[in-house]
Amino acid sequence: MKRKSIKIGLPLVLIIVIALGVYGAIHRRQANSDYKYFTSAVTRGPLKKVVNATGVVQTVLTVPVGSQVSGQVQELYADYNSVVKRGQLLAKLDPRNLETQVANSRASVAASQARVRSAQAEVTNQNANLVSSRANLEAAKVARDNAVAQLQRATDLSQRGIASKNDFDTAKANADSTVARYNQAAAAIDQVQAQIASTKAQLEQAEAGLQQTNTDLERAQINLEYANIFSPVDGVVISRSVDVGQTVAASLQTPTLFTIATDLSQMQVNASVDEADIGSVTDNATVTFTVDAFPNDTFKGRIAEIRLSPQTIQNVVTYSVILSIDNRDLKLKPGMTANISIVVDRRDNVLKVSNAALRYTPPDTAVPENESETVAPAAQPGAPPAGMRTGQAASSMPLAPGQKWDPKDKIHFTAPPKAAPRSGTVWVLGLDKKPQSRQIMQGITDGSSTEVVSGELKDSDLVIVSDSTQASSTNQQSGFSLFGGNRGR
Repeated sequence: MKRKSIKIGLPLVLIIVIALGVYGAIHRRQANSDYKYFTSAVTRGPLKKVVNATGVVQTVLTVPVGSQVSGQVQELYADYNSVVKRGQLLAKLDPRNLETQVANSRASVAASQARVRSAQAEVTNQNANLVSSRANLEAAKVARDNAVAQLQRATDLSQRGIASKNDFDTAKANADSTVARYNQAAAAIDQVQAQIASTKAQLEQAEAGLQQTNTDLERAQINLEYANIFSPVDGVVISRSVDVGQTVAASLQTPTLFTIATDLSQMQVNASVDEADIGSVTDNATVTFTVDAFPNDTFKGRIAEIRLSPQTIQNVVTYSVILSIDNRDLKLKPGMTANISIVVDRRDNVLKVSNAALRYTPPDTAVPENESETVAPAAQPGAPPAGMRTGQAASSMPLAPGQKWDPKDKIHFTAPPKAAPRSGTVWVLGLDKKPQSRQIMQGITDGSSTEVVSGELKDSDLVIVSDSTQASSTNQQSGFSLFGGNRGR
């Protein structure tokens, strides 16, 4: 009985499945004939390609002013928002300890000078001793030569028997004595010369000690001058970190007493531009931005520098684009967040179509394989890299005192070559109310509309952007109907 039930049940199930498939096919044909299409008109007008970014309003130059010496703050001459000039006194530390070091260094210099004078006097004395020793040597030489001559005569007389033995012995003793005194005088000269060399070495050592003490004195005087804290630049004090009576310790690191921002009428914005957009950003792009403090105001800027150093945060690579801002009314303040729009390309009067129309494909229609292909322009042999130049006019960003580089030596980025148009397909309703494809060449896009460079479209044409099946497809995540048909794109 069970085997008979199985033999009867299988054909029945197969018949039901076939019937359901036929029913689904018929249902899809009926649904296709009942599609409702939503259209958008092709219009003509301006179009802008915009790169959006965020950044922080900053001063062109912010200088932290610190102290190189330790001490107690005695006087303050500047506060928050104080306008200061370069070389203006900002603060003064208690100088008494530093003045004591200067006095001690001066005493050391005086002692070193005394040692130098003493060594110089000793050298002079030794030179006089050398002159005296040389005179003694000359006298000993004369006496030696006379005694040797007398010994020679006594020897001759003694050999001839004329002189007595006593006279010969006396002459010989006198000769030997004068020779000994001569040798002693010569040794005295060597001794004096050695003493002179030693005294000169002592003089050089004293002079080196004097130079060292003079250096210590200069250092002590410089440290005393450091007790007065001066402004290194013209600007505005935006931060003060000390009060009168506070002790500043500069032994390990230089403490910051003030933070001075340069002219607030010239500001800059450090914008972070995504790596996908940085290729289209150039020095001559039009830049506008807003800040939360003035939501109804639109501020203008100019790209002063595109820095080549990448920053990677959470696997997102960005590049810093520095914007030069005219802030004459002082509305912008350091630290404000700027919402930036960089217009990298624009068209004044072009045919444009909705981006939704470019994404739309009728049900059960395959997407053309060649869609969105572009042709890169060929590079000219021997040409410089596209979009790059050097030796151009410097930016308006001012240089601070001590900054000696030449802005003309920096790399500037000009407008890159225009991207070649890419192909695309849109659909319009024919006279039979059926979708008909139209091939176009796409230009720039602002995110919602795309430029139509050429193709089979004209003003006021109605392009399909959606149909009635897309609403039901959102309820069917796989995009398939109950009967297995694919209604999605």
